Amino acid sequence: MIALYVDGRVDLDASLPDIETAVRSLDGADQSLLVVELPSAVTITVGGGPDRFIVEVAGAERDRWTVVDPRRPEGTVALVVGGELIDPPARLCVDRESTLEAVRTFVSENGARSTRLLWSIET
Repeated sequence: MIALYVDGRVDLDASLPDIETAVRSLDGADQSLLVVELPSAVTITVGGGPDRFIVEVAGAERDRWTVVDPRRPEGTVALVVGGELIDPPARLCVDRESTLEAVRTFVSENGARSTRLLWSIET
């Protein structure tokens, strides 16, 4: 079973379409954070919305990979994640299509990171 957590709501038997709908619902205001947890305890976390997202896959406490957009300029971006205004590096903010690609691969390939995206270990 795949668990989906969206801003305080829990679905313990989520499908890929449920998860894709949840990603599309992230608006950076009322809904700005979701976590998908596989039975293996590997998670993908998506924060932000509606146009910019931070996507992180965590397999172990020290194994955290974040999708990177190398086309983004240096500096930071204001983004609401989990109801909190944060200022992550701009290169960590990706578009909705990249976010959906990361989530689809993660769910359909049992926690894998999409090879179509650039990933970086972030601390």
